[in-house]
Amino acid sequence: MPDIHSGPATEDRPDERESDARLFRHVMACLDRSPDAVRILEQAVLLANQTGADLTAMRVVPAGPSTIRCADPVDWELTRRVETADLLRMSDTTGATTDICAVVACGSAARCIHDEALRRDVDLLVLGTGTFSPPSRWGLGGTARHLAEVFQGSVLIVPGEIAGEPPKIRRIIVPMDGSAPSEAALRFAAAIARARAAELVILHAVSHVGAFGTGRTGQGDEALWRELKEEAAHTVEDRLQRLRRLLPVHRHGNRVRRLSGDEPRRALMKAICEERGELVVLSARGLGNDPDLPIGSTAEYLLSRAVTPILLIRNAELGNHRAGGTAPRWPTALRQDP
Repeated sequence: MPDIHSGPATEDRPDERESDARLFRHVMACLDRSPDAVRILEQAVLLANQTGADLTAMRVVPAGPSTIRCADPVDWELTRRVETADLLRMSDTTGATTDICAVVACGSAARCIHDEALRRDVDLLVLGTGTFSPPSRWGLGGTARHLAEVFQGSVLIVPGEIAGEPPKIRRIIVPMDGSAPSEAALRFAAAIARARAAELVILHAVSHVGAFGTGRTGQGDEALWRELKEEAAHTVEDRLQRLRRLLPVHRHGNRVRRLSGDEPRRALMKAICEERGELVVLSARGLGNDPDLPIGSTAEYLLSRAVTPILLIRNAELGNHRAGGTAPRWPTALRQDP
């Protein structure tokens, strides 16, 4: 049974509450014509309304040998107008508090989205798990996975089907490993939870320290094994105390869960399903330091098995959360402004 901790935590500061409105400055929802598009746009509108961000809805018409409507100027203009009207029709039903800019492009979905996001200085992309790709019950579509890896801002992945019944209690979940990036993600999660009057639950999975060797061990080996276990226990307790200190106290239900007895990623996934949160917020990278991995193994595991919207935080500096970076040298895609 996982340990659950609540209690002493940090008070919200006035300057922190004032900065919540600028967690994100420009949110872009990437929408196809599937039934999931409405849910994706609703999640984008929710975050944009709460943070005062500009909002763009984008649709990419796939280009190919048989797609003449992108090549002929007249056909393309007619197509663009039809798709733009559909995006605006969808936006009228979402309750957005700001005007939504509709953008329609033709070409490679990943390239068009990435280029447009950089051009508009977007710092949050909102995607479905299989956006512009064949639907899948497990894992991410190629476009969603590619953008989650290469986009230098944050990414919200919205699953096509949210498991189980809607949660009765509003709850934001934050997997944390004690790293600086995970603490930065917690600041985003705390601000979102405060805006939604939701509980904030921190999940900390403890790695199991396996047996020392498989053969016969002497007294020296057993002593070393005990020392390793004691050191690991002290490290875990120190980390839990720090996490409890970081936990805001704006709501009584805020707490820290210590997960053990299973592989950490599986334990996190199980706890996410148990908690029935409306949003999971986690950092793109944690304690791992492999520079060749754009997303840490834990983040990749949870994204690929999303059962609730997952917000992947990257470049998590409050007040300066920008996409940054430069566009890759891809062939120029046909774009049209609304």
